Amino acid sequence: MNFLFTSLTILTLILQCSNCQAKASKNTRITDEKVPYEFVISRSFDDFTPSVSGATISVAKLDGDRLNIELIFRVGRRLSFSMFTDDAALDFHPVWSPDEQSLVFDSKRNQKIAIWELRLSENKPRLLIGSDAGMCFAVSFSPDSTKIAYTKTLFFDPNWWVYYITPPVKNIRPEQFQIVLRTIETGEDRILTFGMIPAFSPDGKKIAYSYFNGSDWDLWVITLSSGNKVQLTRGGDNDFYPSWSPDGKWIAFCRENPINSSSDIWVVRSDGSSLMSLTDTKNHNESAPFWTADGIYIDTDSGENTPYDIALIPPEILPTTLSTAENRNDMPTKNATIEILNSTRIKGLAARTQKLLEKNGFEVKDIGNSRHERNLYKGKIYYKPGFREIAKRIADIIPGTQRLYESKKFKYDIVIVLGRNTHL
Repeated sequence: MNFLFTSLTILTLILQCSNCQAKASKNTRITDEKVPYEFVISRSFDDFTPSVSGATISVAKLDGDRLNIELIFRVGRRLSFSMFTDDAALDFHPVWSPDEQSLVFDSKRNQKIAIWELRLSENKPRLLIGSDAGMCFAVSFSPDSTKIAYTKTLFFDPNWWVYYITPPVKNIRPEQFQIVLRTIETGEDRILTFGMIPAFSPDGKKIAYSYFNGSDWDLWVITLSSGNKVQLTRGGDNDFYPSWSPDGKWIAFCRENPINSSSDIWVVRSDGSSLMSLTDTKNHNESAPFWTADGIYIDTDSGENTPYDIALIPPEILPTTLSTAENRNDMPTKNATIEILNSTRIKGLAARTQKLLEKNGFEVKDIGNSRHERNLYKGKIYYKPGFREIAKRIADIIPGTQRLYESKKFKYDIVIVLGRNTHL
């Protein structure tokens, strides 16, 4: 079967595939919980680890005990589905090659967990990267197509694919996970550092990855030319599966709470500043971010014992506007009335925050202690309609995590409720 689809072929497939369209859910789903994203693919199967190339999404599809790669073609709001691999082995985590003419994926073919490649013009995959012992998985291509970064482990786990959803923390050691850099032309491998699931920056100069510190996973960035490493996140959560913003200034990732196994999508600047959450859902678990100009594609379940779907976090709620607003004085600041409330027992926190905001051009009308919200860990910023951009700028200035909420119930345009992780 030839997998090289032209636009005309795709359109023909869509017109002929009414049964596939009926099988696909509508783009927006109404659930018992408001979520900050649109469902793009929703069906009775589990869909994981989206990867986007133009109008085509590749996913790992779990149907019963079969795990294969599927291509989903989009023309407007219409979808057409085509199996890319159909094997008894488990295939997972599809990644487009830079020339977009092939997909690379993890596979349990030959009872070894290795990295395979299938050209769109062919029907049989070939082994790309293998190992006589352990596992190889989680590929990332350099933008110039000269290098491949991947994960190599010193042990074998037939259920490796769940690492993309819930990373392992028991009975493992940091040195058991290695980030390997391969030069494609020579096939030469070089171990960069310990870690898992690497992601090249858009300029190809850095790689983001997750490192196991002995109890949980943190996000790091390594500069290839110098080997310099910067830790971006820390704490008791598991931070993994990084994805760079197109401008290279932000990194989206999955943060899992190891206590209740819930997961959300977070973003952080590539220097480790401005850590913030994009999703904060009780009945959904989001993971596998893939950042594009259209927004961030993710996989997410819809509650207990429901399939994983593919969704899109739209660009209007992403912090990319902060990147373009850096060092700018033309964004209005004094037309917003601001109140700062301290929910913690940290003395002088509201006053210090007031000085910080006034130093950045904001005018604070009032400060005090919160009466209704006590001892928050993560801060909250409430804003009236029309003041979201200013609230986002304030969240970027205040150290620690600040979650944004639109509300009309307050006297002031913006009300900042400080949490314990605000370090001032």
